[in-house]
Amino acid sequence: MKKILFYILVLTSFVSKAQINVTFYGDPDELKQLKTRPLIVETLEEDPDVLKKLSKPKKAEELADYKKFIVDFNADFKIYAQKYWTFTDKMEFKTSTEIEALQKAKSKEYAVLRLIQLNDKGYWGIKTNQSIPAVAFTRIESNVGKADSKIYLPSRNLNNDKSLSEADYKYSLLILQANVNWIIANDKVLNFDKYAERMAKENVSKLKGKTLLVEDNMLAKGRTKEAAIKNYGGDLKFVSESELSDALINKAKNTAVVYTAPYGIVKSNVSIVSQSTIIYFKIIVDCETNEILWLYMPGAMNWGANMSNQLTEGEFKVMADLKII
Repeated sequence: MKKILFYILVLTSFVSKAQINVTFYGDPDELKQLKTRPLIVETLEEDPDVLKKLSKPKKAEELADYKKFIVDFNADFKIYAQKYWTFTDKMEFKTSTEIEALQKAKSKEYAVLRLIQLNDKGYWGIKTNQSIPAVAFTRIESNVGKADSKIYLPSRNLNNDKSLSEADYKYSLLILQANVNWIIANDKVLNFDKYAERMAKENVSKLKGKTLLVEDNMLAKGRTKEAAIKNYGGDLKFVSESELSDALINKAKNTAVVYTAPYGIVKSNVSIVSQSTIIYFKIIVDCETNEILWLYMPGAMNWGANMSNQLTEGEFKVMADLKII
């Protein structure tokens, strides 16, 4: 994901109630009712505070990137929400200002699909300006910091100066809907991290015999593709970002892809100046079904295990040890 996506979210001002707030605030009955509401897809607006911060000549490039991100995201979100959101065909597109007006009017008519950030609230008196981007599906009357459901957005390295690809939207929107449907069917709330863990355990055997696609740039520095393929033991292929995306979009048969997404922040208070690092999980998704087949989500104190978006040789060994190949 390009730095501009994180940059815009850092500068905007949503509120979260935990270091990274993973909680789904909608219960099964509320989510079931939410599915029946007409849907508003939020379109972003340029934030006057961000424009002011980027108004200096030395920040001209950042200002241009910020404006481009707004245009690109709104155009893509509109297209892919219509293509991949299946809960309702009653879909409208409204700006943040228009949604705020409906909220002030105490409207309870709509569901909202929107880009949000999960802010770092801090602990032990430590707070950073880090945040995690996510897509939320929630009631219009809900506080933006207390979304009924949400999913972390993937981290990508695209070649077209965009933050997200069509495959990223497909992955995010379909898995978010699957998570909501699971909650309704089982009458039990599972936040995305726990849902993904459960699905991975249930589906891991389905990975056996599939071709696994990994982006070329996800191989850890100092590792070779040959060693990674040997450690994996199955049909592992390193491909370009476009090849991986095409496989997911076109539902490539007997194929799975590896995704990376930020989900938390590790912080240290060993000095007066706090240090923080965004933590990433890795997830394998079936191209045909969009099912979660495997998940690696390190604990908050698992220092050094997953500090970047790179797949390490050791992780491939873990996958083999788990007998998922």
